[in-house]
Parts: sequence; structure tokens; C-alpha cells
Amino acid sequence: MNPVSTNPKGEPSIGVGASTTTKIITIADLNNLKKDRTILIAGFPGPGLVGSISTSYIIDKLEMYQIAFVESHYISPGVIFIDGKLRHPFRLYANKEGNVCVLVCEAPIMMDGTHFVLDAVMDWAIKNSIEEVMVLDGIPVQGIPDSDRKTVILASENMEQNHSSEIKIAETQSSENSDRESNRPIKQEGSSQSNFNRNAIEDSSKKYTTFIGGIAGGLLSSCLSYQIPCAAILIPSSSGIPDPEGASLLIETFNNFINDDKLKIETTQLREQGQKLKKQLEQIIKAEQEQRVVGGTGGQDEGNVSSHRFMYG
Repeated sequence: MNPVSTNPKGEPSIGVGASTTTKIITIADLNNLKKDRTILIAGFPGPGLVGSISTSYIIDKLEMYQIAFVESHYISPGVIFIDGKLRHPFRLYANKEGNVCVLVCEAPIMMDGTHFVLDAVMDWAIKNSIEEVMVLDGIPVQGIPDSDRKTVILASENMEQNHSSEIKIAETQSSENSDRESNRPIKQEGSSQSNFNRNAIEDSSKKYTTFIGGIAGGLLSSCLSYQIPCAAILIPSSSGIPDPEGASLLIETFNNFINDDKLKIETTQLREQGQKLKKQLEQIIKAEQEQRVVGGTGGQDEGNVSSHRFMYG
């Protein structure tokens, strides 16, 4: 991470020459964040937009409020109109309890500025004592994904160490009485307990060899550099087609991974949207195939097919 400086307003700026191009501007009080238990969930535009859709759904269901936004010359200029309001495309949210933050990005980031944006995000995360980071993203596939597709969880080594610390703490507490009776000192090992249930990823703990690129992979790489426990939940998804069903699968896996029952999210609404969209896409593909069979590639029929446009929101 580049050195941190402070601008005249007292806001942190990252790196030489970047102070005027990349910064996180706070718009809400952050004092209620749980300094020892806060997790950060991140989603970015990617295959099926599953990262952006899932994080937006989480924000809605947990009734989160915006606490900050990222301002940078490296983020494609524009705004998002959502819920009847114009908003910055790169935003940070928190829940009322202050134990969950969500990072949602809905605009492209220029490749040569990715590191500046990530530096700003990581500086904010460290300053606000983010304990663990979870990234939700898609794996690009051709065509409509299989109906039996599965999510994959990839976690950092220190995420597993956090889980081991939980076990040691639990074992210590369960043997506390016997230790006192024998006058043996009680040794507390490990740091704070993890927010995530490591046992939930046993089915996904195969030896994968893969590369996660872009802003999602960059955030995970930054977490590794600064020893912040992190994990990614990935789902196969088509590029260029909004995939609310894939987003629901990400959230359902997140539900199995999170320890706090209050943070588990009902996905029925998202699944219904995904099934409806999938049927519409299948009908369009079928119509296009029928046109090819009869050789009708022009005229009114073509206009009818091409008139179908889908946008999640």
C-alpha cells in the first residue's frame, strides 16, 4: 500500500499523485461499527452481474444505509439511479448493528487505476478494523448455466486459522472448571473468533487451481498482503446476461457460511426472478433456433426477437 497522506479536509488520501484522484468520502457516522467483529462483503460487475445483484439484495434485506462512497478519476464517470435516487456507482453500506459492511461497485474501473482504488479501500478497511472480507463473484461460462451448478468457496489460510482459534477457545472454556481444580493456568490462544463457519466449506475444499482477476481478485490479493482473513464465493454464470438465480445461490451459500443467524437472508424473491428470466431467455433462444431452421433471418420476425431486452433493476 502506498503511503497515506491527509488532505485539507482531514480525509485520507493514498499515494503520491493520487490524493486528487482517489478518496473515500464518509457521509454517515461510523462510531457504531463493531471494531472487533465487522465483516466486509464485496460485489463487483462481473459474469451475470451476480456480485452486484447479490450485494444489492443483501443491502435491501438487511436494511443497510450508505456510509461512504469512493470518488476517483479511475472510475468510469456516471451515476446510478436506484430506489428513486441518483447515487454514486461505488458505495459502502453498513447495517444498524454495525457488524456488516457491504461494498458495491456498479461501474467499470480503469485498469491503470485499479491499484489506487484498492489502496483507498484497504486503507479504509484497516482504519475501521474490518476483521474479515467476503467477495461474491461469478465464474464465466458459455450459454445458460447448468441447472445443477454449484458454488465454490475459496478461503485464505488465515481464515482457517481463525476457525482453529475458535476450536481452541471452545476447548479451553469447556475445560475451565477442571483446570481451576487442578490449579493449572488457563492459556487463551488465538485472536477474535471468526464470523464464518469454516466447516461449511468442507465440500468446496478441493485443491482448486484457478486465477481470480479484476477488482475482485485485486481486493483478495490486498487482503492477503495485509493478513486480513478473506474468502470468495463463486458461481458459474453467463457473461452479459443478468443472473439473479446465480446471485441467490451465492447468498444461500453465504447463509451456510455465516455464524450469525440474524445475518441469514431469505432468497425466495431472488430465485423467482431468476426462474422467470431463465424461462424468458430459453423462449428467445428457441425462437431464434426456429428462425434459423426456416431461414428467416430478416423481416418482421427478426424485429420481434431482437426487441427483447433484459436489464436487472
